[in-house]
Amino acid sequence: MKSINGWWGAVLVSGLIGCGQEAKEPAPEQAEIRAAEQEARFLTPPAGCTEITVGEMVNGIELTPVQYERQPTFRGDFSNTGGAQRDELRIRLDMNTQPGLYDLSLGGANTFTCDQCVFGYQDIGTTSQKLFVADAGALLLALQVSPQQTVGALSNVVLRESVLATPTSGPYTGSSVVSGGECRWIRFATWNTVRPGGCDPRQGSLTSNLHDTACVSDDYAATDGTLQRALGTKTQGEACTATPAESEHSLTTTDCEQGFACTDMLSDDAQCLKTCDFMTATPGCPTGTVCGVYGLCIEQSVLEPIGFAFDTALIGEACSASFTEFCGVEGARGTCFDPDGAAGPAGATCHRYARARSECGAGEELGYIYYPLSGGGGDRGYGFCYFDGR
Repeated sequence: MKSINGWWGAVLVSGLIGCGQEAKEPAPEQAEIRAAEQEARFLTPPAGCTEITVGEMVNGIELTPVQYERQPTFRGDFSNTGGAQRDELRIRLDMNTQPGLYDLSLGGANTFTCDQCVFGYQDIGTTSQKLFVADAGALLLALQVSPQQTVGALSNVVLRESVLATPTSGPYTGSSVVSGGECRWIRFATWNTVRPGGCDPRQGSLTSNLHDTACVSDDYAATDGTLQRALGTKTQGEACTATPAESEHSLTTTDCEQGFACTDMLSDDAQCLKTCDFMTATPGCPTGTVCGVYGLCIEQSVLEPIGFAFDTALIGEACSASFTEFCGVEGARGTCFDPDGAAGPAGATCHRYARARSECGAGEELGYIYYPLSGGGGDRGYGFCYFDGR
């Protein structure tokens, strides 16, 4: 597993302050995990359960190709208990999960109802594939740099053989435990998906507006980012230069002003673009620009020719097109979506954007917009709430 020691020193002290030193005293998060690990030494597996071990877990940007899921999802192999094919454990957290200790039994061993989910696939991708879902155990989210970059641990986790259950289709499917089925048990496992220089682009996060930096989003929905050291005076739309980091624990340096990313994400040549959060009431973009994909302020006239459509409908109003990436206004954005398709009676409506499944109300589900990435990857992080009656 990736070490959890000295993470804060590696991420912030060396990367931002530049002193090249790591914290000497163990962080509280490390102490929590070590205490849980010590307690786990004395645990024994439940009757009939086979103990498994878990390898290093990674998030979406660490996969090849990159896969940003609808909610933060961490994946890693567990010790092979089936055939020759690999076995994979997944941890899926609601986007709004905060650091703390979570009882996995509260999810009801159901992948549809759990907010903090642990499940695995034996012989993944084969006709003999089996699903195992946690119905007991503890999940400790010890530290969160961003929803995608976290440190945590699992303890005394019981995974029961399960099958697909209602709902069997849609963005999220259900599961039910197989009576008399197989059982797997995790004594203790940790994960650490924090990257050097990692940050959270969402407005109000600890790393979204640090002195002389810009938190540059790595995903479309701006929930995961990497810091740039912004030491210049250039602002919106000015050509910029980015000097690559000298080491893993230092930052790319730019001649943009604080809060402006030096990026060529939306243009042929790199320019300074104000970072923003489309989910806030005041994204803070310069006049004449909107808070677009990747949490960057840009002119609507730039986004439309490269495939991002806009509709003038406000949240809850009927749209003129069956699908557009943007509707509403700044501070109250959504997407035009027709839940029953062109043949159905509902018609397209402007549905409010949401990042977390827990932000959707009763009878609503979190849909997503899929953006293909290079190399066969994908980004499903741009979410919206729509009524599906479940």
